[in-house]
Amino acid sequence: MVGTNHNCNFARSIIAALAALVNVVSVGCTRANSVEARPAVASTELDSKLFFALGMIESGNDDRGIGRAGEVSRYQIHPSVWKSYSTSTDYRNPEVSARVARHHWNYLTNYFRDYAGREPTPFDMYVLWNTRFGHYARKGFDPARLSSIIRNRAHRFVNLVNR
Repeated sequence: MVGTNHNCNFARSIIAALAALVNVVSVGCTRANSVEARPAVASTELDSKLFFALGMIESGNDDRGIGRAGEVSRYQIHPSVWKSYSTSTDYRNPEVSARVARHHWNYLTNYFRDYAGREPTPFDMYVLWNTRFGHYARKGFDPARLSSIIRNRAHRFVNLVNR
């Protein structure tokens, strides 16, 4: 059995996720009818779809997945990032990896809001997830300035989210 610190952290992550859902604000976009124009987290159902799609794109939802750069879990999180959110090394545990992924997702969401000045779309979030930290900011958060490989993967992610 895991200690109470783990249980406390789990409870905090649930509370933080609920608070994030309550505080979601829709921001108008110039492409209001676009698939990418939807907020990254708008409902519990969308939240579930986001993480299912993220796991599918990253590893085929393989809890034993290990990436070329040593990324771990179904969400392909680099161990140095993982350690920012958890002391656990149980990378194959779907509950632990989901909690770590949600913490990092929330961090990236807040980063995007602070620097881009708008709500991130699923497209934006996948680009943030799948590129080195700061890469998208250096591109002015402009999808047109991304490589076609990154854009195509982000579009595949959006398509999975919207299934």
